[in-house]
Amino acid sequence: MGKFRYIRLIILIFLWICFQSHPVFACRYNVRETGFVDLGTKPYYFYGYVNNDTPEEITSSFEQISHANLFDCNIRVEIINTDLQKDHPAMKYISSWQIQSFPAAILVSPDGQSLIVPVKKNNVPFEKTLQSAIDNILFSPIREEIIRKVIETYGVILLIDGENAQENKKYEETVLYAIENIKNQMKMMPKSIAHPPVLIKMDPESFSREKILLWSLGLDADDTKNPYAAVFYGRARWIGPLMKAEEINKTNLINILSIIGADCECGLDISWVLGTMLPMRWDQKRQAKVAKSLEFDPENPVIKMEVSRILKKGSSFYPGVPVVYQDSLGKSGSLSGSYVIDENKSRLHVLLYITGGLVVITIITVLFIFIKAKRKNL
Repeated sequence: MGKFRYIRLIILIFLWICFQSHPVFACRYNVRETGFVDLGTKPYYFYGYVNNDTPEEITSSFEQISHANLFDCNIRVEIINTDLQKDHPAMKYISSWQIQSFPAAILVSPDGQSLIVPVKKNNVPFEKTLQSAIDNILFSPIREEIIRKVIETYGVILLIDGENAQENKKYEETVLYAIENIKNQMKMMPKSIAHPPVLIKMDPESFSREKILLWSLGLDADDTKNPYAAVFYGRARWIGPLMKAEEINKTNLINILSIIGADCECGLDISWVLGTMLPMRWDQKRQAKVAKSLEFDPENPVIKMEVSRILKKGSSFYPGVPVVYQDSLGKSGSLSGSYVIDENKSRLHVLLYITGGLVVITIITVLFIFIKAKRKNL
């Protein structure tokens, strides 16, 4: 009888190991947390242009003010002399915008879209105009609210109102439904997140103040008539496609939001954590607030190495603004949240099947040993 009790104990230990395998190998981070780690995501570029006729004091001020104000931002600065650097890659923007007078400036996003930044005004000192232009690039009321909320909460859904008030109300209710759905799921997620997603609305009256935010989403402040929605999380990263009108539905919103709360190694295409950031300043004060909230410092080199290892398991495409694909008929479109979730579910199912198979094999092996031992005793 002692041997039988011993064998039964072995069986229980094997079963315990099998069922504990998930927490043992689970990632210590969720996707939201990895979204605060900066691994060198593609930056914005602020190109300043001068030529040989530009006064030296203007060129010097251009260099000093730009670098001083953008050093702790996700915006890189380059001052280019168009007469001396004719082969510089950024010269193409001079041609496309047909710029002929200097100094001039252009802001370029990670996906290559560009925007003229006004740095000259009649009867206004250049230094004052440049400082004002940089302030407009870095700060706007809604962007500041998004940054504050992604630090404090699960994430943000930005809803941009269109011209139809009834439609705006419908999409607001859809967003609130998706938020409530995620709120109910949060207790079952791999890691606790203190506060659920929040809705931030942008009405047409604020478009002129939010020109940079709209531009970073691929929209024109002077020609935005339809409702749009975008999801942000982590270090103010834009995840998933920009949803327009009927694309702002419960399925798309819930699918994209679900990714944020997922385990970072649960089979998801984790390269999504490298989504495009908003142009912004990320100073030490914000970084300290994030570190306190997460209970680890996302700027720690060890953390960066660990997250980098995780990300290498995902695909390598750049997933910032909407990913363009072609279907079997050659028709272009945007990669929807539901498509990504379906693919990730398939990967997760494969993982579960493999784990289940290993559990079954282990049980059969232990039972075989048990039966063999019992026969010897007979």
